[in-house]
Amino acid sequence: MADSDLVKDTLHRLRKQFYPDDEKGFFQQRSMLVKAITTPAHWLDERGVKLPETRIRAILDEVIRGIMHYGATAEIKFFCRYFLFAVQEHMKHQGEKYYEEGKSLRFITDTAVENLTKKQRARMADAQDATTARLADLHRLYAETAVKKRAAAKAEKAAAKAQLDLFS
Repeated sequence: MADSDLVKDTLHRLRKQFYPDDEKGFFQQRSMLVKAITTPAHWLDERGVKLPETRIRAILDEVIRGIMHYGATAEIKFFCRYFLFAVQEHMKHQGEKYYEEGKSLRFITDTAVENLTKKQRARMADAQDATTARLADLHRLYAETAVKKRAAAKAEKAAAKAQLDLFS
């Protein structure tokens, strides 16, 4: 699975570059890092376009290079938040370019598929790159989990406060 390799490779790179001596911090912030890694795919999937895994990898590499060049990484307390913000801002400013690129790729693929025979079309489903869709699904999964965790924490806090008030 190319998409899981993309996430693993990017996590490994981030850990090596930004968490060299903070293994605990890396694992505590890992879920938000995965959310940031999957953000470009989520952004593209919401607009109905797909890019191959190599292109999504290039987008993330561009963001990481920008952070290395312009960011004051020594002063950042929570790198996961900074990285997520950097990816979101990058997609805000460069997303339209990627959207157009994905649209043109879709047009080329659709035209090529129309020219194939039925047997060749049946095999195309296995050969198509589903990286964008899988990464977008992973992004939604992490986003839903974070919301449930916050709701559970809020409920626990309310229950604890109610008990304190009862016995005070």
